[in-house]
Amino acid sequence: MSDSILRPYLVQNSEVFQEQILSQIGDNNHQSGMSKKLAYPNVAVYLRCSSEDQSVDAQQRTLSVFLHSQGLEIDQCNLYIDEGVSAKKYPSFTDRTEGSRLVKDIESGLIDTVWAFRVDRLFRSMEAGSAWLNHMKKKYPHVKVHTTDCMVPHLTSAGRSMWYLLLMIAEGENEARAERTTGGMQHKQELCQKTSHSVFGWEEYTNGDRNITQGRDVGPLIMMRPNWHEQAVRNWMIENPGGFSANKIAQKLNDWNIPTATGRRWTASSVRSQKNRPAKLHDQIHQFEQPKRMLTPSFRGFRPAFRF
Repeated sequence: MSDSILRPYLVQNSEVFQEQILSQIGDNNHQSGMSKKLAYPNVAVYLRCSSEDQSVDAQQRTLSVFLHSQGLEIDQCNLYIDEGVSAKKYPSFTDRTEGSRLVKDIESGLIDTVWAFRVDRLFRSMEAGSAWLNHMKKKYPHVKVHTTDCMVPHLTSAGRSMWYLLLMIAEGENEARAERTTGGMQHKQELCQKTSHSVFGWEEYTNGDRNITQGRDVGPLIMMRPNWHEQAVRNWMIENPGGFSANKIAQKLNDWNIPTATGRRWTASSVRSQKNRPAKLHDQIHQFEQPKRMLTPSFRGFRPAFRF
């Protein structure tokens, strides 16, 4: 068959081949994080959840429906997603990886509209939220900020009032949650139940009860009781009758093969913390009767506390 007859087939196959190559390159660029062409490159969608075991999927689905009613498609906007980022620990946008990127894109003029699920996804602090609003009003008054719970323009007096109200609610919810957590931990400590890490001077045991947390069985309930050998060591560290430095006390404890609550060697910092930053559990020592005879330096026969 002549080249003149074969040429149309060769050209067609070559074009198909080139289209496939370009398609693969485009897919690879997208998968490797290179930017794809968006229908709404000036619109930012910010999503955030506080912990690693949470997900922004529910926010994204709800916001997708909401944006669709506004004539936008969420997958055609620039997404900024901070997962496992606490707004209490990182109150400002600049403290967060994707939040910081969003700020830079606003500053560079790439973004003029910001959408978020709710105000509390942006901020949980009245101070941080109001400071950002003032900054946006002064530097970027053309940028519009919307959330599903506040559609009023934030540059108007009504919008700012609504924002401040929602920020106060968000901060109040955060503080109330922290107080409940602290109160729950204090209650567990009063009952001599383990709340978090091991404590030097206390040993762990279980009486067969189950630990029910938020309606879920999370394992055996760990109880705490004094280990009088460790309590004797701790009392000696605090009273320090020899007037030793923290470094000297740590050296002596290590020479006597007395480990910390986590099984490590003592340091000057860990010695000082026994006096300067004592665990709240030590307040419950009054519930137990101290033996008449306690170990003394060099604590011969010392037995560390049992810990799970």
